[in-house]
Amino acid sequence: MKDRGGAGGAVLCAAVVMVSVALLAPGLAAAATVVNGGFETGDLRGWTVSQATGLGDWFAYEGADPPISGKEVAGSVPAPPQGDFAAITDEYNPDTLVLYQDIGLPAGLDHRLSLLAFYTSHEPIAVPSPDTLSVDDEVLGAARNQQFRIDVMRPEAPVESVDPADVLLTVLQTRKGAPKEMGPTRLTADLTPFAGQTVRLRIAVAAHEETLNAGVDAVAVESAPPGLLPPLGKKPGGGGSGGSRADLFSFGKAKLNPRNGTAVLPVRVSGPGLLKADGQGAPIATAGAAKGKPAKLIRSTRARAGAKATVKLLLKPTPAALAILREKHKLRVKVAVTFEPKGGKPETATVPVVLKLAAAPRHR
Repeated sequence: MKDRGGAGGAVLCAAVVMVSVALLAPGLAAAATVVNGGFETGDLRGWTVSQATGLGDWFAYEGADPPISGKEVAGSVPAPPQGDFAAITDEYNPDTLVLYQDIGLPAGLDHRLSLLAFYTSHEPIAVPSPDTLSVDDEVLGAARNQQFRIDVMRPEAPVESVDPADVLLTVLQTRKGAPKEMGPTRLTADLTPFAGQTVRLRIAVAAHEETLNAGVDAVAVESAPPGLLPPLGKKPGGGGSGGSRADLFSFGKAKLNPRNGTAVLPVRVSGPGLLKADGQGAPIATAGAAKGKPAKLIRSTRARAGAKATVKLLLKPTPAALAILREKHKLRVKVAVTFEPKGGKPETATVPVVLKLAAAPRHR
């Protein structure tokens, strides 16, 4: 197994989320720190990567192309859901890929982990029994292993361990029969029971069957004096209780209508609130957009949810988008979706959608 540290020497970016710094009385420990949790340095500095075979890797990436194979071979991957960069896996052949960082959790504070996770698997999700992160055929025998998991670990544990004695908390684990795709989904975990300790955040992929592009973004830890962490979805000092679920909202697979270029995007929300969607593309020159500026490609739309539900957002192309679709019959749009939970803080994530428009029939 090969381990390598994040690139670079001095740390340029620390994703430190501290709730109401003024609330921390003098003498109390500072907030927990996740280094480069948004990957906006454009690399993996602050993180360590472990590879079992060297046939895959973790990457800081931008855009929607798989880092190794390219979209022509493997199709597209979700664009970074926050900012310009995120971290993602890609593989030539079977590999176990682990991205990890040790995080100190000061005593005397409550701590909460938050991140965005997503994946696309080219083969069905599979978990061997007994569970392992290995892709070695001698270990697996006839079993299959195609999984993505995020754990809080003891720092001294073997990096691929799935022993319950080493895994303090599991934030995400794909199970047999899980969907082959999961759009950007916000996950949270209470780290308060581990205050006063250093824990290891491990993000692991076992890709034994085929390519498994799994990614994370916006990794952060909120810290506050006991009882003063805001409820999920609520800003410090803001009103309302916000959501209480780890996945405030997440995306299903868009259903395309090539007859008119529209798409229906399913959005699963954790409670009542307002959904808004907008979409842009690459800088182009059109009648509706100045040269060099992103064109507006999706008409703004909104929908209300009265409770926990799946809301279907109808995405309609703008005239500028229709002009492109009539010429190329396909158009990639980065759709920004904002969910405003009732009484809580708005959250925004992006998802790539490829609109399609069938060619008009030729008349003789």
